[in-house]
Amino acid sequence: MQSRLFWKDWPKPLKTLYFILLTLALASVLWFAFNYIIGAEGAIGWETLAKTERVKVLIDSFKLGPFTLNTADDNILFLQSFTSPEIHISVFSYYLLLGITVIGMVIFITIVSDLNNFWFFVGLTIFLAILVNFKLEILLLMGSSDKWGLIIAIICYLPISYYFNRVNNTISFTTRLAVYGIITMALGAGIYFTAEVDQPFLYMAAYSVINPLLVSLLFIIVIAHEIIAGFIYILTKSNSASSKNTVTHFYVISAIYIVNVLLLYLRERHIVEWDIIYLNLFILLTISAILGIWGFQQRTIQFKNILTSEYNGALLFIIMFVCCFCTIAHFAITFNDPAIEIYRDIIVYSHLGFGIIFLIYITSNFIGPLGNNMQVYKVLYAPTQMPYFTFCLAGLIASSAFLFSAGWKTTVNQGYATYYNGIADLHYLNNELTLAEAYYKQGAFFGYNNHKSHFMLATISEKKQDEIQTVVNYKKATAKNPTPQAFANLSSIYSDQDRFFDALFTLNEGLEKFPEHPLLENNLGIVYSKTNIVDTALYYLDKAISAEEAKKATQSNLLALLVKNQIPVNADSLFEDWDIANDLISLNNKLALKNQLREPAQSDYFPSDSVISFLEASVLYNQSFNRLFAQDSLNSAPILALTNNDANASTYEMLSFGLSMNWYKQNNINAAFRKMNWLANNSPYSEGKYFNTLGLWALQQDAPEIAAEHFRWAEDQYSKEATYNKAIALTEASQIPLALETWGQLAESGDQKTKEIAATMLTILNPSQPDFNLLAENQKYLFLRYQLSYRDTTLFNQLVNGLADSNYKGQAILDMSKKLWKKDMEEAAVTYYTMLSGLLISDKSLFESIQWYELKMLAAQGNIRGLSTKINQGIAFDKAHNIERHYYTGLINEASGDTTQARKNYEAIAYMNPFKEEATIAAANFIGTQDKFEAYNILLSAIEINPNSVRLLKAYILQCARVRLTNYAELSLQDLRSLISADAYNRFVNKYYQLVKQVEEEDANF
Repeated sequence: MQSRLFWKDWPKPLKTLYFILLTLALASVLWFAFNYIIGAEGAIGWETLAKTERVKVLIDSFKLGPFTLNTADDNILFLQSFTSPEIHISVFSYYLLLGITVIGMVIFITIVSDLNNFWFFVGLTIFLAILVNFKLEILLLMGSSDKWGLIIAIICYLPISYYFNRVNNTISFTTRLAVYGIITMALGAGIYFTAEVDQPFLYMAAYSVINPLLVSLLFIIVIAHEIIAGFIYILTKSNSASSKNTVTHFYVISAIYIVNVLLLYLRERHIVEWDIIYLNLFILLTISAILGIWGFQQRTIQFKNILTSEYNGALLFIIMFVCCFCTIAHFAITFNDPAIEIYRDIIVYSHLGFGIIFLIYITSNFIGPLGNNMQVYKVLYAPTQMPYFTFCLAGLIASSAFLFSAGWKTTVNQGYATYYNGIADLHYLNNELTLAEAYYKQGAFFGYNNHKSHFMLATISEKKQDEIQTVVNYKKATAKNPTPQAFANLSSIYSDQDRFFDALFTLNEGLEKFPEHPLLENNLGIVYSKTNIVDTALYYLDKAISAEEAKKATQSNLLALLVKNQIPVNADSLFEDWDIANDLISLNNKLALKNQLREPAQSDYFPSDSVISFLEASVLYNQSFNRLFAQDSLNSAPILALTNNDANASTYEMLSFGLSMNWYKQNNINAAFRKMNWLANNSPYSEGKYFNTLGLWALQQDAPEIAAEHFRWAEDQYSKEATYNKAIALTEASQIPLALETWGQLAESGDQKTKEIAATMLTILNPSQPDFNLLAENQKYLFLRYQLSYRDTTLFNQLVNGLADSNYKGQAILDMSKKLWKKDMEEAAVTYYTMLSGLLISDKSLFESIQWYELKMLAAQGNIRGLSTKINQGIAFDKAHNIERHYYTGLINEASGDTTQARKNYEAIAYMNPFKEEATIAAANFIGTQDKFEAYNILLSAIEINPNSVRLLKAYILQCARVRLTNYAELSLQDLRSLISADAYNRFVNKYYQLVKQVEEEDANF
């Protein structure tokens, strides 16, 4: 290294060119380092795959006689695992590699045109080989597959080269370079405009990859000894007469270096697998390349008969430098691992072979000067005993020996695999999957178990939905040069196929190869979450959550795991440390957890776009579900607007169901029933669920006949709960034969608990009527509740005193009073209600039911004073009794003459709950004094939902008379006939005709 600034005396144009190439060299090293460090992430990368699971969450629970019934629905959870997206093949890298190759080619032919005699023709031969490797015929220039492109290129380059070399060799380097550059650009333009294939330069880049590959391998060999040469420079540069032990230092440090390279060789050959720190092959290459910038310049003395100028050697070296690192970077970013294996092999073989021979070369030529502590670096390439050529030949032989001992065919086959993978990339980018698959298979054939070929074949098989080949190829992709993505994708497929253990073992193998990999740990936690091994799932998710790249997905998965396994947790303290505000999946799962805990969440999310995704709809649904446990009501208008947008048709059901549940909670039973009924009649998949929900609502509203009908429809749609619920509804509706039949089915086919309940009910409903006195206390109550109808008052009076428990007795009396009340038999109902007086009721729920029932009777009878007194005795109106609050307040307002406030209260409840017949009728009656058609609409709306209500039917029929819709009245009279006794029916018919006559007279007088 005579001068670190060996270019300082060059002509300025050449100096400028060299500085540009030095800058490119630095950029190529950085580009290589970047792609080498990010590894597979640059080519394959990661994406989160969110899969949904549904968990049943309790909405409401209510008691009906001896039964506890639940309304529940699924909350959607998202479990996120990591897989690779469709692989990104860098088109930029291919074009960059082609650009560097072409620049190198132009500089090379410029240098060749300046060579002497024989070497000029050798250089031209090499240049012709470079042109041939471009395979210009595949571009179909001017529609021809002949070699016209190659012929034209030869005609363009060779004559001018001969002219520069033989005719006029005084033309400057920069002029020749410019001429060759112009020729090359002209050829490029011709190719661009005449090629029949799409993206012709991409074709050239893929098919000519052999050029930069061979150049870079030659470069690696050329610089293989530079590190030992660097030791000579470091140790002898400052030597003087007083220096000591240079030879000892040199051999010690060289021995350490050679031993480390030997260990690398043994590891690459899989002879040793010691758990020690090894040298990095590509760091060795980088150091050697940088040292070679000056080292090669020192060697120009050896090439003085070939290279006419020192700058020719420097330019040739630096462009090979750029080409080498850009080529390795290209193979790294496209993850063409057969090429990376070639580089690893050649680096270690050449550094070991040339390193050992270079030690012999130094020992043979300079052992004396080294022993005398002289500045040997100045004469390193001026040998006295062993010629430099001998060193080069021996080094090549030694390196070849290592190559052949390891199996040279493997390295050659890796070259073929590299080539075919590149061509396959070209066709994959052009979406020519059949051709791409064929070339990847060629790559897989030559590069045994190479990752690139098999990963891409698995990707193509996945697109073709060929699960067998997908699994086969992913397994091969994990065999030799695996990536975490290959393990993740393979385990994902196993999970989709319900192959739990295969998925588990695959991820465990991945973590053995890539310890502490957070994304694989997250996936393993997800796999374990499908089992009862919850602790292990939590362990892996907890490990993964500390990594930034896995944090969001893992925290959402932890939330989902808590919900799935109903793990008790203080949700608020958990969320203190988590930032989930901007992560929709975490927010979705948090809401599901809050719903399971029945705790209100502070969430007011609403999407910014009017067209929403499934995830956004799920968040909105879980959020609306959560409102069922909050004090404030759901603002339904924005969600209604979303459901009315046809673009959101796929999420209509989910959002509408959430709205219905909230309307029901808000006592807007009318709207809830109508929306749910629409869903039940129009849903292609969930009609059973919707009909079952309607049935439960009807039962809760004390309309068992309507409930039974909905449960039948749900049963027809294969709802699992419908048969059990139908049995209860039929029993409550006193449809005993049908109830017995259904309980009998459950006694045979239900689970153990259901069978026990069915056996009890079959005993109670037995038509032979068991001895009442032999029944247990609870069975006596059930007998009175279900065997005796409103017509059986005499038998009821005989048996009710057989109940010793005052709570059971009170409940039985209340039940009978309600049965009579439903049939509009007020006097008899009141009579039974008075029987409750004096009973010691200890059941708080029963006591409250009696209080509310008394209020209803007082209101219906028009006893406003008694109603006010009762309310003032401490009745508290909660949200569940909001309709009663408006109803009773309206009655009091009306009685006091405050018609304005009365109207406000009646209008608030007119269309709300048709099962609150008295409130609906009172609202219709009051509003009817001013608008009899609005009153008609109120009652019509009510009987559409509650058609079996005797009170509503009577009120509707009378209102039909008032608005002279007697045809509708006659139809409803037929419905009423089946619901009440003949005497009661006849009395009502007389009342109806009297009203019809009265209306006709009023109209006539008007």
